[in-house]
Amino acid sequence: MDQLSPHLSWEELACHDGTPYPSAWADRARRLAEVFEDFRAAMGGDPIVIGSAYRTKPWNRRCGGGVRSQHLEGRALDCYPPAAMFLAEFRDQARAYADHDPRIGGFGCYR
Repeated sequence: MDQLSPHLSWEELACHDGTPYPSAWADRARRLAEVFEDFRAAMGGDPIVIGSAYRTKPWNRRCGGGVRSQHLEGRALDCYPPAAMFLAEFRDQARAYADHDPRIGGFGCYR
């Protein structure tokens, strides 16, 4: 697996329909990885699973994403908590982190 950062791979950023993360957005991906690494460390450093990152328009429609979703621009990550952390705790800590990191433009929780 080709690593973008110590804990995030290009494969994890790819769309689930098989489309790779656009190489033209490499700078964007590096910034996303930097924020992810800082976020992961703030959450205790345990593994965080990436559920979704870049999405093509058809894949975004298929999974119910918004028409202006940041996933379409390769600027969003859906994350799942480390195994040792309850979802509610992860959500609360992630929201607090997002509120204090100016690099994060939005935060959402899904059922």
